[in-house]
Amino acid sequence: MEKKRIGVGMIGYGFMGKAHTTAFRKLPTLYSSEAVPVLKGICGRTSDKVREVAEKFGYEYSTTEWGKLIKDPEIQIIDNCGPDRIHQEPCIAALESGKHTLVEKPMAMNLKEALQMYEPANKAQQKGVKHMVCFNYRFAPAILLAKRLINEGWLGKIYHFRANFLQDRLVDPDYPLTWRLRKATSSSGTHGDLNSHSVDMARFLVGEVSRVCAWTKIFIKERPLPDTMLKQGQKVKGKVDVPDVACVWLEFENGAMGSLEASRFNTGCKGAWRIEIHGSKGAVMFNLARMNELKFYSRKDPSYAQGFRTIFVTDPKEHEFIKYWWPKGQMLAWEHCHYNAILHFFDCIVHNKTIAPPGATFFDGLRCQEILEAGLVSAEEGRWVQLDELRCEYKKRDSMSGTVKDGI
Repeated sequence: MEKKRIGVGMIGYGFMGKAHTTAFRKLPTLYSSEAVPVLKGICGRTSDKVREVAEKFGYEYSTTEWGKLIKDPEIQIIDNCGPDRIHQEPCIAALESGKHTLVEKPMAMNLKEALQMYEPANKAQQKGVKHMVCFNYRFAPAILLAKRLINEGWLGKIYHFRANFLQDRLVDPDYPLTWRLRKATSSSGTHGDLNSHSVDMARFLVGEVSRVCAWTKIFIKERPLPDTMLKQGQKVKGKVDVPDVACVWLEFENGAMGSLEASRFNTGCKGAWRIEIHGSKGAVMFNLARMNELKFYSRKDPSYAQGFRTIFVTDPKEHEFIKYWWPKGQMLAWEHCHYNAILHFFDCIVHNKTIAPPGATFFDGLRCQEILEAGLVSAEEGRWVQLDELRCEYKKRDSMSGTVKDGI
C-alpha cells in the first residue's frame, strides 16, 4: 500500500536547516509509519544560494518568499529554522493556515511576540494542528533518563539545578558582527541563544520558576561588520547591543534554587554544556561532551560504596529513542537530538499523539520566553523579578482587549 505523503516546507538553510532536513530525510529509515515526509520547498534570503541548497538537499523547489510555502497545498509541515526575527510572522501564518508548525528556539524575539504566537497555536491545537519548539536536548536519551529518575523519586526533594553553557567564539575581537550579536535580529544574544536551552531544561526537569535575578555584560562593544554588509575594501565596525554573557539565578515554585551561566567568552570551551541536579536522596550530572552518559549518585547505596556512577545510556530496551538507531552499546552524537525531536514531531502528526511530553509546545516556548525576559528586566533594573509581574501585565492587556488565552 502506498504511504501517505506529508510535504515539508523549510525556512532557513543554515546549519539548523541542514540538521532538520537531514532528519526528515532519515525518517523513513528510522521507523515504520503509514506516512513519509516529502521535501517540497525551502526558503532563504538569497535566490542563487537557496536554489543551490534546494538542489543539494533534495527539495523540489526554492523560494525567497516564505508565504509561498504557506500557500502551497502540498505542504503540511512548516519548519522554521530562520533567525529569531522571522519566527513570529511565518509561524502565525502557518498555524492559521492549518499547517503543523515547528520552530527553532528561542521561540520569539521577546515575550510580546511569544504571546502573539501562542494564541494562534492554542487555537490551532484545538483543531488537531501540532506545534513544537525544537528544544532538541530534551531528546537526548541521557536527559530522558534523568527525567525518569527524578519522576520516580530517586533524587527526592530537589534542592539545586545548575547549568552552564560555555563557548569561546567571541574571545577574538575580530569575530564579525553577525545577526546573533544585534538586537534587531537576535532575541537577546547569548542569553536567548544559549540560556534558552538551560531555562527549558530547568522547567522540563525541575518545574516552574517563580522569580528571576540576572546579570549580563558586553565585553567587546564593537565588532567588524560581516563582509556581506561591506563594499570591497571597507573596514567598518558596528555596535554590539546584546549580551555576550548572562548569569541567571532562579527560584522554583517547589522551593529549589537554580543558577545558569551562558557565555561565549570562555577561552578553551568550544561547546561545553553541563547540568547538575541535586536532591535529598540523590543527584544527576549531564555533560553534552559525553552525551551518551549520565552520572547518578544515590544515598540509598551503602556509605562505603557511595559515589557518582556512570550510566552508559545506550540500551534500546531501557532507554528512550535508542531503538531507532543502533544495537546496544553504540553511541549517538549531537545531531541525533535533532533527529529524535523531529521523529517525535512527525510521529505525533501521523498518529495524532500529544507533543508534550517530551516535546516542548508553544506554551513551553512562552514560559521560556517569560524567564528570559525577566532576566533582561532584572539585569537592567538590578533586582529580583517575579514572573507574576510579567503575567499580570499581559493578562491585563488581554482582559482589556477581550482576548482569553487558555492555560497561561
